[in-house]
Amino acid sequence: MFKVLQILSCILLFLFIDSGVSLAQITDGHTEDPEESLKKLVTLKSDTTRITFLTNLLDTYKLESKSVADTIYTYQKKALTYKQWEEAIKMVNALGNYYIYKEINHKKAYELLKSYQEFIDHNNDNKQIANYYITYAEAATYMQLFKTSLIILNNGIDFLESQKDSSLYEYGYAYLKAGENSDKINDITNSVAYYERAKEIFTNQKNELMYLWAQNGLAQLYSKNGLYDRAREARLEVFEKGSALKEFQLVAIARLGACNEANEQGNAEEELYQIRTALNERNNKSDVQGIVDILTLSYAVSAFARNGILDTSDIYKKELNAKIDPFLNNPFLSTYYYSALSQNALTHNQLNKAEEYAIKALNGVKSSEDVQSILRLERLLGLIYEKKEDLKKAVLHHKNYSRVKDSINNVISRRKYAYVQTQFETARKDLEITRQKQDIELLNAENKEKTFWFLFGGLILIGTSGFLWVYRSHSFAKKKHALTKHYSQELLLSQEKEREYISRELHDSVGQHLTLLTKKVRDLDQQDLLELSQQTLEEVRSVSRGLHPPALDNLGITKAVSHLIYSFDEKYNIIFTPEIEFIDECFNKEQNINLYRFVQEAMTNIVKHAQATEVIIEIKKKEGRTIEVYIEDNGIGFDFHDKKKLNSLGLKTMKERILIMQGAFYLDTTINKGTTIKAKIPY
Repeated sequence: MFKVLQILSCILLFLFIDSGVSLAQITDGHTEDPEESLKKLVTLKSDTTRITFLTNLLDTYKLESKSVADTIYTYQKKALTYKQWEEAIKMVNALGNYYIYKEINHKKAYELLKSYQEFIDHNNDNKQIANYYITYAEAATYMQLFKTSLIILNNGIDFLESQKDSSLYEYGYAYLKAGENSDKINDITNSVAYYERAKEIFTNQKNELMYLWAQNGLAQLYSKNGLYDRAREARLEVFEKGSALKEFQLVAIARLGACNEANEQGNAEEELYQIRTALNERNNKSDVQGIVDILTLSYAVSAFARNGILDTSDIYKKELNAKIDPFLNNPFLSTYYYSALSQNALTHNQLNKAEEYAIKALNGVKSSEDVQSILRLERLLGLIYEKKEDLKKAVLHHKNYSRVKDSINNVISRRKYAYVQTQFETARKDLEITRQKQDIELLNAENKEKTFWFLFGGLILIGTSGFLWVYRSHSFAKKKHALTKHYSQELLLSQEKEREYISRELHDSVGQHLTLLTKKVRDLDQQDLLELSQQTLEEVRSVSRGLHPPALDNLGITKAVSHLIYSFDEKYNIIFTPEIEFIDECFNKEQNINLYRFVQEAMTNIVKHAQATEVIIEIKKKEGRTIEVYIEDNGIGFDFHDKKKLNSLGLKTMKERILIMQGAFYLDTTINKGTTIKAKIPY
């Protein structure tokens, strides 16, 4: 008896592997021989009745036969000619799944599904429309066209949101795949949001399995971004609940994620434990065993070879070679197959073979957005050429590795250089400040004796009469300052609450209305209005994220500030060099918002006014439970004595946010010599 399929690993890889699922075929196969059923076609008198017969056959038959697929492909084209839209989309979806998962011809699936896109608005079957978007996106994903897949998924999400039918399986699945693909293009903020939305939908649908796939995706995302405690916590739930559900393919995928994390942290013992456990769990029966099996074997060959256990690596290499043939035209699996062979050959000191396999793997992945795989293979080639003593090529690939790593971690090498440079500049400035203080103290000492008697006499003369006035004035000023400070703080807090409210309303109300408008415009076949409505919807989403960034709640203040800096780095022709320590546990939610806005306002001012080319941003823990924020640019600066600029709304707001946190705010600027902002905040 066939098991009802809910999942198929899509092999979207986070570093070495990503959580992936697929619709594939979600009905049991029919017991009747489809070849016999096709013989009835000749007895039917017209193409339209044959088309109807074939679509009815697809309701009860799991498409696995090439001859049946070829017949359906022929009549799918005829269905378009006869404008039998519902039959056409059902055939396209079935063929798409067949080409992706049975024939493993992703290009053919992608081209077929893409060709149907212009006809999608003629359909009314919500289930088939949703299935079309999912299958189309899956094909693009397997082609490693991650940005294209995201566009398709967002179109599908817009459609599903407009239908307001949360019972559809495709509803949560679209968000899950969008989370995976967003991570593949390093859009971490949206990736977290997509995953959380998928978990929410699957929880409401009481679909534990799909909830765990989304949870595993989050685990890999957290691991990739260094949030290892969160990753382990999320993955533990997958291990426990996945095993209880006997969904060992899911557990094996999670195990491989844990293997990769252990490898990144240099924990060989944990890596080997996880891969051995994954190898044991892959033996459980599953309809999609082949894909996970190939991936697990590839990782086993690499892991054991990398840790010097060559006998075991060779055993799994032999098994892998015996099973790989049907999957060699799969760009995901072939990449990791050749990578595994290269690692094994390198450890065996078979350097020519190691080079050949690594180049094959790199060529297979270069056209994709999978920078993690490119990074790993460039490093592997560098090691190979080092052993071959081909220093020129070794240096080339190590340079490529450094360049790709910079693109992933946002100019890590420049950050290291800037860190050393900043330490030197800070030490120099500290010495200069110390010397200036000593000069001032010397002058004060010389003047102190001269002025003492004059001041003493004057104070005695006016002390009695002026004491009461001074006291009352001071008291009044103190109360006024306290009221002003309280008002400013309440105003900032109210602004943040209003921003959060507007952000939520834009997403939940305006966004929904725009989605409905997009659907209606699509039905009217008004292309110009459709493009305008889609653009407006995207702008509303962007404004919503700007009003209240979701990364602050989902990833914590450290990652939120990092992603804010990275977004400025990508958007503007300015080099932003961050050095940010982990400070998530230091502040409460309101303080995190104030710190985030402080950095955001500083960078906005630099972009608007400074004309800078380089910006250094440091957030570090100092002695005495103090967080120090240091922001320096090489821009045009301004006159420190210009009160109009010094008291501008932006600077006043920045200073007020630091004062709210009981901190101290410092500003140093000189015309044509840049500006330095420093804040010290207790925690």
